[in-house]
Amino acid sequence: MTAEETYSGASLDDALSRACGALRARVEELRYEVVSESAGGEVTIAAGLDPLAVLGLFLSEMFRAGGLELKVQLHSGDEAMEGELSGADLRLLTNGGGRGLDALQYLCNRVVGRRLSETPPVHLDSDGFKARRAHQLREQAESAADEALRRERPVVLGPLTPAARREIHLALADDPAVETSSDGQGFLKRVVIRPRRRR
Repeated sequence: MTAEETYSGASLDDALSRACGALRARVEELRYEVVSESAGGEVTIAAGLDPLAVLGLFLSEMFRAGGLELKVQLHSGDEAMEGELSGADLRLLTNGGGRGLDALQYLCNRVVGRRLSETPPVHLDSDGFKARRAHQLREQAESAADEALRRERPVVLGPLTPAARREIHLALADDPAVETSSDGQGFLKRVVIRPRRRR
């Protein structure tokens, strides 16, 4: 949540309207509490942006605008805002190795990051999809490393999303025989696995 500021108005609605104007937010994105009410009816609130509310509103409006049958359950984890996706259109996000899911997560992080200066990252998943994909990518990385060593030349994987590339790099980070690098421009890049040069 953003640092709370106080806002006063002739009524609760007026105070909320002032908070929304100052924070450039909608009332659904606020977390607030009434600090005081005067005998004359003036209300003072402490309010700030609620990261989960900002994320939830963005996703629900995006799904509605796209005509997608998707739902998300959000909660704040220890190190990230976690979103569990479900719905009839989930395959649109998980097909192609989860490119749609990774793209949506990237977009969520950009949107929330622009609205809030300090907020934990957004992690989206569905029924353990990312854990299964991570296992497959680790196996793919190890197989490609074996091939690069056997053929004594680079093996290229991809194009892959940033999250998938990270899994490949991590899987081989401790392997002294090979090194990895990303190649290309934009969101989707290839991973090059090559035998490490002997010094």
